[in-house]
Amino acid sequence: MSASRHTITALCCVAQDDVVSLRILCSQARSYQQNIDDLDMYGNTALLKACYMGRYECARVLLDFGADIHAVNYFGQNALTLATFAGHLPLVSELLRHRTYKDFNLSSLIPAICVATMQQHASLEDYFRRLEPKGIQDLHTVHGHGVNELRQMVNMKFKKRQPQLFQRI
Repeated sequence: MSASRHTITALCCVAQDDVVSLRILCSQARSYQQNIDDLDMYGNTALLKACYMGRYECARVLLDFGADIHAVNYFGQNALTLATFAGHLPLVSELLRHRTYKDFNLSSLIPAICVATMQQHASLEDYFRRLEPKGIQDLHTVHGHGVNELRQMVNMKFKKRQPQLFQRI
């Protein structure tokens, strides 16, 4: 077997939630000029994957070792939108210590508050509302949908999925 099949990468460590190996890999990456920002088939770096999977400790290690906080995957998602998708408020707060909410929203196809709305993460939606000094009326997805429109669509979808207990006569 070739040595490349046994190479441990930051992406593998995140997938396995192996914080110890990730920390060792990141500390060695500086010396051996390894890249902790390698991409998977979707354009996710290890930091993006950690955010999507809600792996707070992995994300903290990667941030401590200088992972690219500005990375965006092939679907236009950044670390904040992925952590929001996971519904992980502590991870969202950690990310916002390293980059502004406004800057994250400018680099994504969909603002984080819209992701929170679609995923019905009310605590994150409230958190993001407090970060919007002008309100949310100017925030839209690339498709032009605002937060209120998204909430209506999610509510309609949820109502359609609920089983009816009684037949209408």
